[in-house]
Amino acid sequence: MQLDDGPAATAVFPPGTLVASDPGYDEARLTFNGMLDRRPAAIVLCATTEEVVAAVRAARAAGLPIAIRGGGHSVAGHGIADDALVVSLAPMRSVRVDPQLQIAHAGGGALWEDVDGACFPHGLAVVGGTFGDTGIGGLTLGGGLGWLMPIAGLTCDNLLEAEVVTADGSVVVANADQDPDMLWALRGGGGNFGVVTRFTYRALPIGPMFGGRIVYPGSAADVLFDRLERLDAEHPTVGLPTLGLHRSSDTGQPAITFLLGIVDGSDPGPILEILRRDMPVLEDDTRPMTYLDLQALAGILPFGLRHYWKGHFLRELDRDLFGRLVSAMGDDDSVGNGLILLERLVGAGRTEPSDVGTAFAQRAATWNASALAVWEDPALDATAISWARRVADLLEPSSLMGGGYVNYSTDESAERVRAAYGDERWQRLIAVKRRYDPDNVFRFNHNIRPAEG
Repeated sequence: MQLDDGPAATAVFPPGTLVASDPGYDEARLTFNGMLDRRPAAIVLCATTEEVVAAVRAARAAGLPIAIRGGGHSVAGHGIADDALVVSLAPMRSVRVDPQLQIAHAGGGALWEDVDGACFPHGLAVVGGTFGDTGIGGLTLGGGLGWLMPIAGLTCDNLLEAEVVTADGSVVVANADQDPDMLWALRGGGGNFGVVTRFTYRALPIGPMFGGRIVYPGSAADVLFDRLERLDAEHPTVGLPTLGLHRSSDTGQPAITFLLGIVDGSDPGPILEILRRDMPVLEDDTRPMTYLDLQALAGILPFGLRHYWKGHFLRELDRDLFGRLVSAMGDDDSVGNGLILLERLVGAGRTEPSDVGTAFAQRAATWNASALAVWEDPALDATAISWARRVADLLEPSSLMGGGYVNYSTDESAERVRAAYGDERWQRLIAVKRRYDPDNVFRFNHNIRPAEG
């Protein structure tokens, strides 16, 4: 196939390439964030590693930069870029589980619901995200905070091997013995280094769980803060303590939803005693659950809503800051379905694995805090973005390193991206980038350039 016009019009692209005049082009370029309307030069739907190699080589021959679309769930829309060639891994969703070795091999376009569904019949799970329709690629490469983090670490900690198509069309297999530097970089360094066509994960045995939602009025913030501190001290590995600060759909006033997931087999009684006793509980649907039930707890956000997200990993979350964040949900410009998401880093998630380590650098943080503005009306764009930025400004004095979670960031400055890794990891990431992508072909990400300046 050849492009209809433009500087790459004479280039030959693989079968299955979509250009603007083709049926299916508009559907293939849709992204999670409805604020984005990007028009790639071409979209190549790849079902095999060989097809990815052909797409990358065609893009290089045409002088086109390359964007990588996995699940398409990036709030920054990194998978779709104007005037670029998009390598779409949407057809690559197969998952193969080895229950004896307790590992799972997943195609680069797989979603967490694919991985969960393949592992669960074997009594296994991979540490994943908390939304089933999230792509495994973006989440893994940025870190990966999930329900099983307290007992098994981050998603990237459990990445054992990756097959990667690099900028020159070569295929690299990275594991602890073969190219450990690439594996290290993929564990949290983002989509900077190539197209990951296969992820191989450690899986872990799972049993019955317990979880659900407990909703409190915002006026309970002070006493709830004390209960959270007690929960962390007495039950540090129950699950991923997650708070959503939002407006009540009934009263319009600030409310706090606690998402509870008990994943370590603990008796829920003492935990519920902490969260319920003498507390003004508005709703409580906690109950016995399977891991699949827990994964569905956060629901699904449809593609096409408008999003602006910004936040920080926090050195600490004190009572005063928690109260100010709850109050921020009462601001006039906290529009739409926006919320402030607080995810506590606990248990194994706070310890870097001892094999090759990870590029992910925020282990010493106590919370990942993010303002998630979500709305529908384009007329509210400026208002919603301003609110999210103002909340991020509230978080900044308590930031661990001056940067946020790359998976939850809409538009990050180069300074904030660097801050998310720290100087030592940053220099090592540059070295890997320079080795595999010296021309910065893969630059539609929170970018690590091969040369500074």
